[in-house]
Amino acid sequence: MKILVTGAAGHVATLALPGLRGHELRLADRRQPAALPAGASFAACSLLEAPAAQLAELFHGVDVVVHSAYIPSGERDVYSARPPQLERFDAEFDNIRMAQRVYRCALDAGVRRVVVVSSNHAADWYEHALVHQRRRETVHESDLPLADNFYGWSKAAYELLAHPYACGAFGRRMEFVMLRIGSPYPIEVARYEPGAAAPASSLARPSGPAAFKRALGAWLSDRDCASLFRYAVESPLALPPGAVPWVIAYGISDNTRAFWSLEAARHVIGYAPEDDSEVTYADAVHRLLRTGPGAAGRLGPRS
Repeated sequence: MKILVTGAAGHVATLALPGLRGHELRLADRRQPAALPAGASFAACSLLEAPAAQLAELFHGVDVVVHSAYIPSGERDVYSARPPQLERFDAEFDNIRMAQRVYRCALDAGVRRVVVVSSNHAADWYEHALVHQRRRETVHESDLPLADNFYGWSKAAYELLAHPYACGAFGRRMEFVMLRIGSPYPIEVARYEPGAAAPASSLARPSGPAAFKRALGAWLSDRDCASLFRYAVESPLALPPGAVPWVIAYGISDNTRAFWSLEAARHVIGYAPEDDSEVTYADAVHRLLRTGPGAAGRLGPRS
């Protein structure tokens, strides 16, 4: 297949590319990736500002789009207090406008499927308000997308914006797979050692053992990230006859302490994660979560 990857120089796209080997890759970003896969082409492009003719050429002949481009609104960590969440609206609104350009160009070019890099933050109100208080254990893909910050709100907007396209409201149906990525970074165990300073945060956030359990539940390994994108791109969607081809799937590894559902990822796109943070970080788990207040339990601040 011919696959267009937007935001190809970004962290998530870089992890996804090994899973797309064997396809004809067309990469786009404002800056060139550090390394181009063999046979891939690259186009320097701002999806929000590029002329329509340039985008039409970029999307021409493409079978699947992986939309990973993102205009940052501040720190990588959405919890960061700098800049304040209230000041992030304009940048996040631009991300929604960019998603609309991508969807429209994909429609006009005859693209069959769009895989969207969404985020767990699209529904993170449940985590902040319920999971960390042990009032709920699992957030499901079918839950109403509720965020308590503009970053998550914009990701939920990407997802909902795709639904009319998937319904066929604009002349034909397009397939959409929204991947709510967890934490595709190595767990920095030192952040959770006894006596470590709690990070500044503008949102509700656990600390101590609860924060480490959260990190274990949210982790997405490099290998599983590549696999997740391969399934999202290649797999037929296992949906009931006549169902709208609009799928939300969480992207994490097969973590013992997971608190996001992998039901859609496993059963709709066939994702089969191989890694478990409980095993990969077993030494730290044994050291930090076997004794002391709040150490027991799968998630949340209490035992």
